[in-house]
This record gives sequence, structure tokens and C-alpha cells, in this order.
Amino acid sequence: MLGALVAASAGAYFFYQYWYKKDTVEAWSLVPESALAVYETSGFPDNWQQLTNTPLWHNLSAIPAFDSLAQRLTTLDSLYRFQDFLAGRQALISMHIVARDAWDYAYFFKLDKARDQKAMRTFLDSLTQTYDLQSEQRTYNGFTLYELADRKSQRRFSYIIYKDIFAGSFTPFLVEDMIRNIDTGLASNSFEAANPEIRHIPKLADDAGNLYLNTRKLPLLLSVFADKEAQPNIQPLAHLAQTMFLDVNLTGKQLMLSGFSTLPATSGSSPSTLLGTFRGQSPGGISMASYIPERTAILTHMTFSDPLAWQQKLYAYQQQSTDELTRQSQQRRNEFQEEDTTALPMFFRWFQGEAGVLWLESTEVSAPDKMVMVRVSDTAKIKQACRQVNRAAASQESAYQEKFSGYQIYEIQHQEFPSILLGPVALGFEQCFYLLTEDYWIMANRVSTLKRMILDREAENTWNKSVLFNRFLESTVDQANLSYIVNTVRAWPLILNSLSPKWQEYARQYAPTFKTLEHLAVQFSESDKEFYTSLILDYTDKAPKTPQNKPYQTLQRVALEHTASTRPFLVKNHINQAWEVVIEDDSNYFYLASAEGEILWRDSLPGKIISDVQQIDFFNNGRLQYLFATENAIHLIDRNGDAIEGYPLYMPEEVAVRYFSVFDYDNSKNYRFLVTDSSGKLWMYNKDRENLEGWNPRVMESPLAAAPAHIRIRDKDYILAIQQNGTINLLSRKGENVDGFPIKLNTPVQSTAFIEAGSSLESTILTTVTQQGEKFAFNLLGRTTQREQLYRPSSRTRFSLRPDALGKTYVIVRQDESRVGILDREGTLLFEKDYISPSALTSDRVEVQYYDFGTDQQLYAITDEVQEFTYLFNQQGKLLRDRPIESKFGVSVLYYEDKQYRIYRSYDDEYAVVVFSEL
Repeated sequence: MLGALVAASAGAYFFYQYWYKKDTVEAWSLVPESALAVYETSGFPDNWQQLTNTPLWHNLSAIPAFDSLAQRLTTLDSLYRFQDFLAGRQALISMHIVARDAWDYAYFFKLDKARDQKAMRTFLDSLTQTYDLQSEQRTYNGFTLYELADRKSQRRFSYIIYKDIFAGSFTPFLVEDMIRNIDTGLASNSFEAANPEIRHIPKLADDAGNLYLNTRKLPLLLSVFADKEAQPNIQPLAHLAQTMFLDVNLTGKQLMLSGFSTLPATSGSSPSTLLGTFRGQSPGGISMASYIPERTAILTHMTFSDPLAWQQKLYAYQQQSTDELTRQSQQRRNEFQEEDTTALPMFFRWFQGEAGVLWLESTEVSAPDKMVMVRVSDTAKIKQACRQVNRAAASQESAYQEKFSGYQIYEIQHQEFPSILLGPVALGFEQCFYLLTEDYWIMANRVSTLKRMILDREAENTWNKSVLFNRFLESTVDQANLSYIVNTVRAWPLILNSLSPKWQEYARQYAPTFKTLEHLAVQFSESDKEFYTSLILDYTDKAPKTPQNKPYQTLQRVALEHTASTRPFLVKNHINQAWEVVIEDDSNYFYLASAEGEILWRDSLPGKIISDVQQIDFFNNGRLQYLFATENAIHLIDRNGDAIEGYPLYMPEEVAVRYFSVFDYDNSKNYRFLVTDSSGKLWMYNKDRENLEGWNPRVMESPLAAAPAHIRIRDKDYILAIQQNGTINLLSRKGENVDGFPIKLNTPVQSTAFIEAGSSLESTILTTVTQQGEKFAFNLLGRTTQREQLYRPSSRTRFSLRPDALGKTYVIVRQDESRVGILDREGTLLFEKDYISPSALTSDRVEVQYYDFGTDQQLYAITDEVQEFTYLFNQQGKLLRDRPIESKFGVSVLYYEDKQYRIYRSYDDEYAVVVFSEL
């Protein structure tokens, strides 16, 4: 309808303008200064055709606003060849904020006297016959302002034709702004007057148009969508640059915008924009990819060839800035300088030209995990400077230190320390912990974040090992001073959390569409006093949903000699890093199968496996062995099926193993093996099979509810043991009770606790749930931090806690004799099912597994061990493929970055690999 109104307006007012206003004017002169952005094109029909043929439009058309736009243009073409009329004409579309949470557009295009008179009248006649439009007019500042109103919707389009320019908008005051602009001589109140450089920037002739962005008004645009609490975070963008000019190009898989960002003229050495701090700095590449975890949601990356000069410009820029976060960062720096005037230059002296600020995918979106990585030339000097900072802080509490996996983790005792170095982009570090590698100084706001980064690197879950992400990075600019890189899916919870309630609801409604916009990179590189600017949006075609009645695809079936007695356990081949399978059958044969499903060997065991099969590096040489327990022994077998010397380690004759845990306190491969029997006795052994002091055995008053767990805080180790009678034990390495424990809940517990490790005993929180549904949280000082009774539908309802397989979060399982329910960590019911047989529910032969592979990739596997079915559910509780898979035990799951799942299940005398990609 928009095009119809625009064309009708031109026809109605054509003659007057061409009889009485014979001279011409540029369309740019009428665009109000209030415009946030302006799109310019002379090939609208071709641009539109190109857009609608891309997967991007195919995805966006699922949103009604985009789909209705396409339908209106199709209708206009059926009435009159509207796109032919626009061909070759200069057209401008400007964007303006018109309310607290709304924006609108103004439209401008040139008219040609010779060919437009008859065409416009013909088109006007067609429109008036087809649409129920009411034509009105009013006078504003001596100009006749024409309006067309839809009688049904009452939506109104206002327009003028000034000389040879048609200009209009659905927001009348924008047209009034144009008239005021004309009254002042088109000299001072236009977008062009405020951004005169747009005239001189070279433009490509064969692109999909040009985009001009008033960077100073970026916060105004984002504030339309942002929650009130998120507003301060977007204010610094007003000082990124002055104006951006970008050529628009569309490809099959990417939207590419490239051009230049201009900076205002400055006097002296104090830059007034963030990009101004990079003037004179040579751009560089992303060298830290081998340290950046795959779960990174947002990366801000900076490079500088002269770190000390950049530091001075950054602080000069911060001094004159007025936005809240920059001032907050500057205040932190001033406080720091009062304590120590020499440390900051010392740090920058050893910087080597690269820094990155990472926001990581987190379950706690209001306080996400963050890291800062800085490339340095001398880690010893950095460590020395950090110690100087701690001495200057004069804190009464000793700084945190801990050794983990060969790294020493330290604490910097200065709140928001990274922002002192890098400005407001590095805020969010109430505490700051760090480690040093050969080339990088890596800081994090939590100790657990650093530890997980180390483990991610060891497991090769990093950017440089991600095929999909490297493919995206290949299309970005190799050398840049400043880059913002966003993984939309991983950042989605953070994005939702920053939106206002209105836009949160909208984003959730169309989340699948928005998440097809997978990666975004915005980069700036200095080039002859301007900054070359590149924006790349990577998107995937929104594939049709896999029909739910389509059967699972079976990738492999591997026959065993006898009926399987365990689930398939996934193990790594340390030679080629491929995933392999170990499994046992009911004749106690232990099998190793290759990734291709070939049985490599089998060997007999003296009993049934009663634990998970884990892999350890017993000799600390990169070769992995298989570790597990049978009812009376601990077994350690190498890749060839041979027992490691001294193993099996047999338990005393009367002991029947109930739980088996392996601990590596500091990831140094100095393992401890903890065995629990069915009565509650605990034994702990070292690698040399020695029963350690305090554990020979450590006697509990009742059986345990779950396998014991290890917690490490400030180089001290604790063992968590929860008894079925509701007694919570926290033990030292020697099996002694820690102060504040045991905690007696005086009600039965049948599951483990979820551990949220902090930097102290007080900040480390353990959460568990009793069988009757009372949720308890307590710290390692033994103090209760939360106690809440969950809704219990009946007296027969039982509860248990299930951590996800990666240990990131947990869900709560609620079940009775007829159904199983899954609750989130807040106790809200996610879904409830009655598929499980009553006999399995009453006999506790139901296994619930929870896998959280990131945003939108939560998988629930519920196994009915009586019927021998495993039901797979997505995060909405939808049963995948509308049917279960045959499985005698729980399953093992692999998830690949191309969103493919592989489910390993055992049934009868085989194990099989089931494949699917759509949750």
C-alpha cells in the first residue's frame, strides 16, 4: 500500500509543481537532519528482485511485516508496472525515531516531467478505483500538505512535491520537518548539511544501493528496542565515529556492507570518538583464535601497533566523554592512579598489539561469564606488575591463587581492573582472576571461567578448530583495528535479556527466523585518516522442518556376541582424535569399536561394569586408558585391551562397589579413585593403589544418594558426599568434616547436588532437592542461602536433581506413578509426559538424561528400562519423530557444530548410532 500512496500523491500534485516550480533541487536537501540512516538507490527494481531471491528474504518472509511488504509490491505491479516507474530513478529512504519505542521512514524520489504526467494520472485512476482512499489537504507554513487516508485503518500518508522531488511519510511531522527545512533555505537542517562528507565519498555503480548511518544517533535507534537497564550499555556507541557510508551487496549466503567511517575534525591530541584513538595505529589480525572458546557469544577485538600511544589517546578520549559507562571506567582509572601512578604504563609497555573482550554463552545472562585476552611480550613483567597492583590495593584478604592443569591462576585485587586498561568495553569484572600463557595474559570474572577455557582448549573446542566459524572468518577483513564479532545463536539469551518487554515478546515469537542470521562482524581499519568499514552478516537458509513422522536415520548397527549389558560409552582415540565406542555384553565381554563401527577387539572381564567408563591419561603422556569399576574391582585398560600393571585393584572381599569416582584435583594427572559401597563406606586410593589416610574406610551413617563429587577452592580440595537420609557431608582430603558440616536436612534425598564454584567458601553454592521437593542451596561455610518447597501434586510425587552432561546447569525431575515432569532450575514446569510405564515409575527404572549444548540445543532423553524405550524430547517438550527409539539403557550423545546429533543406544545384541539434525 505504501507504493500506492506514494505514486498517487505524485500524480495528484504533479501539474502545480511543474507549472510554478520549474527549477530543480537535490533529494538529499529535503532529508531532515533527524534521520538516523538513509538508504540510497537508483535501481530499486533490480535491488528488490535480488533481495527476494536470497535465502535471507526467504527467512525474513516468515515475519508478517516483511511478508506483507512483498504482497503490497506484488499488488502494485498487478495494477500498474510500479517497479518500471522506479527504474533508474534516484530514491532515498530515511529512518527516524518517532516515539519511545517506534520508528518510521520518509521517502524521496525524483520525478521526470517528460514521462511522468500521463503515467501518474493513469496510476492514480487505477488506485482510486481499487482502494478506498480519502484525499485531504492542509496548510503548513504556507505550504499545501497533501494527505491520503485509508478509510478502514485510518492510516495516513502525508506528502509534498517540492520542485522535482516527491517526499512523503506515514508520520506527518516528518513532512513538516521537510517544510521547515525548505523555509530555512535547505542549508542547515538537512541530513546532508550535518554530514557534508557524504557528497565526496566514492560510490559503486553496480551494488545494491548505499547506506548512510549517522553513528552519533546509534544509541537513539537501539534505545527503541533496549530495556531500561540496558540503556547505559549502548550510549558509548554515540562516540564510535561520526558517519558511516556503506555500499550494500547481497550474495547467496551473506549481506555485505563496505565503505568508510568518517571522524569529526579535532583540535589537539584528544580524540572525540573511539575510532579516533586508533589513528596512526596499524591494523592487525586475530591471533588469539586458539584461546577463544567455541562458546564465545560476542568478541570485541582491538589491535594497535603502538600500545602506549593508544593508551594515551584512549584516556584522553575518556576524559572528555559524557556517557555513563565511559565516565564509570574513567573513575575506576582515577582511583587506580591514586593508589599507583606507575603500573599502567608498565602494563602497556609489554602489550604486543592485540586485545580481546569476550562475552561467553552463559546460563546466568544478567552476569555472564567474561574474559579479556591481551597479547604480551613478557609474561614475567606482567606478573610483576599485577603483584604491584595487589600491594597497592592493600586488601586485608590474601589474593586468590590456585594451580590448575599446569597453569597458575591468580587474582588481581582491584574491582573492574580490565576496564582501567581497555575502557568501558571491559566492564563487568567485580572480581578479576588471571593466568599467563607464553603469549597471552588472560583475565576472567570467575575462576571457573578460566578453568573451563583451559579445558576447552585441551578438548580443541576453540575458534581455530571450528570449521563453520573459520569459514565465516575467511570472509571478514584480515587486518582491522576494531572488530565486533557476534555469534547470534550463542548471544541470543544475552540479546533477549537486553530487550524491552515488548521487543522480548516479538523476538521470542520469531526467534527461529532471527537465529538464521548466524554471525555478524563489524570491522574498522584505518586507511588514509578515514576508517575502512566492513559489515558482514552470515545467514543460513531456513530449511523446512523435518516431518515428525519421518523415522530416525540409523547410521550404524554393530553386532555383539551376546546381549548388551551397558549403554555404549563414547571414548576418544588418542591417535586420531576420533570418537569410538566401548561396551560390555551380559557374558562380561568388553568391546572396543572404531568410529566406523568395526570391532577392534573384545576381552572378558571378571564381572559386570557398574560405573561409567572414563578415560584418563595415567602416565601423563597423551595416551588414554579406560577406567571403570565392576562390583568388586577398579579396572584400568589400555587401548590394546591390556590391563595397566597393578590393575585390576580388587576391593576387600566383603565390599560390593556402589559408586565409583575419579578425581584429578588440579588437572595434573595425579588421580585419586574413590569407591563407595552400598552401606555408605568410602575408600580412596592413589594411582599406586594405596588406600589413603582417613579413607580406610570413611564410614557414613547411611548409604549415599549419589557418587561423591570434588570441589576445589583456593588450592584446597573438598569432597561432597550426600547421604540418602538427607545429611550433606563436606570432607577434606583426609576425610575429615569441614567446619559447618554435616548439614542435616532430615528428609530423604535421592540425587546429587549442582556445584556453582566461586572464588571462596562463601561464594561457592551447592544446590540439591529432597525427595519431597524441597530445594536447598547452601555455601561451603554450611550456611543455607535458599530453601523453597516446590509444588508437589500428590504425596506420592518424588523429586531429583539432574545436572546436564557438561555440568553447566541442571533441571529437576518430578515423577509419580503415572508421569514424569521436567522443571527448570527455578522450579518452573517445562513439560510433563505420561509415556513412561507405571511399572518403570514405581520401580525406579527410569533414567533421565539432560544435555545442554547451548542456546536452543537442549535435549532430554528419558529411558523406560522396563519397556526398553528411550524418548527424546526437545526444549519445548516435543517428542522427536513422534516415537521413541529402542534402548535398554540410557544413551550417549554427540552434538556437532552443524547441528547434527548422534545418539548411541544399545538393544538386544547390538548397539546402533541414530542420526538426526532437527530438534
